[in-house]
Amino acid sequence: MNAPAFRLPSPAWRLGPPLAMGLAALLIHLAGWNQPLFLWLNRLGTALPAGFWSAVTLLGDTLVALVLLLPFARRWPQVVWALLLAAVTGSLFVHGLKPALDLPRPPAVLEPDQFRLVGHVLRGRSFPSGHAFTAFTLAGVWAMTLGRGGAVAALWCAAALVALSRVMVGVHWPVDVLAGGAAGWLNAWLGVALARRWPWGLTRAGRALALVLLTACALALFFHDGGYPAARWLAWALAGLGLASGLRALWSLWRE
Repeated sequence: MNAPAFRLPSPAWRLGPPLAMGLAALLIHLAGWNQPLFLWLNRLGTALPAGFWSAVTLLGDTLVALVLLLPFARRWPQVVWALLLAAVTGSLFVHGLKPALDLPRPPAVLEPDQFRLVGHVLRGRSFPSGHAFTAFTLAGVWAMTLGRGGAVAALWCAAALVALSRVMVGVHWPVDVLAGGAAGWLNAWLGVALARRWPWGLTRAGRALALVLLTACALALFFHDGGYPAARWLAWALAGLGLASGLRALWSLWRE
């Protein structure tokens, strides 16, 4: 099976998003706008129901992001392989940095009546936002696959909405989100670079292993507590879709 090659987007799309997000995070931090901007955005988010933000933020959950790959696994095995490699490097980065810094989240700093909190109460390990990191890693790898300006812009906007939801549900500061997004976009390029250098995931054995792992993720998603009860229906729907897609892809690979 010959998988479509990665198509690099323009240099502006490769370097622009992480640079812009990184500079914005630095400016907000130095200017002391982190808390005021959080309160303003969080208050703005109350115009939409909590269930909406619960569903959007669920898409940044790493387990959900992996399951989302299954419907595309047969046609785009290079995306699956690059994202699995990016998941490894991303986990090392995020889960190494968060405990080392252990910065407080909004619920640990603000009074409950100052902002809207949706879902579970999280107080520590604020920086960077793991959901934003995941969303921009996923969008970045797809951007390097599709390569077209309009598609890349749409992917970036979708990832930005997921990242913004972390402020809207009240568990991350704007700086956390911007830093997570910038690092996630760069992590996508790292995942693609590793996939190009080590294309074992495109072999029959590699594709089979990836499908088994992702199908197991779909099964696990049925029992996964993402912290947002209002979005549990979405988790179950994605788990069902992922499980059906994974089993179909495994059966197709077996018949080849």
